[in-house]
Amino acid sequence: MEISGPLSIGVLDNDNGSRELHLKFRPEFRVLNLPQQTEAFQSFIQTLTAEINKLDENDANRQGMLTILQICEQLKPHIDANELPLEETIVVNIQTQSPFGNIRLG
Repeated sequence: MEISGPLSIGVLDNDNGSRELHLKFRPEFRVLNLPQQTEAFQSFIQTLTAEINKLDENDANRQGMLTILQICEQLKPHIDANELPLEETIVVNIQTQSPFGNIRLG
């Protein structure tokens, strides 16, 4: 499953069995003014929520999408307040074996 949005997300497996998410804001998102960024990010959250709700509880993609949604919901107030350096990579450590199923965020 591929979901387009303001982020490109990479997943790296660590030697200790954990995973790192590397989140980067896409250039086309970074050039938007603050109200446009706020609207685009909220729209992404709504789209992600709608896609999650379409999935069966046991779908392998669901947990990964829920993780991305949770991260995005936590980032949203910081985007709204213009508190994040959008050119930097955000690294999130995930302590689970396979939280992403087969999803690809493009």
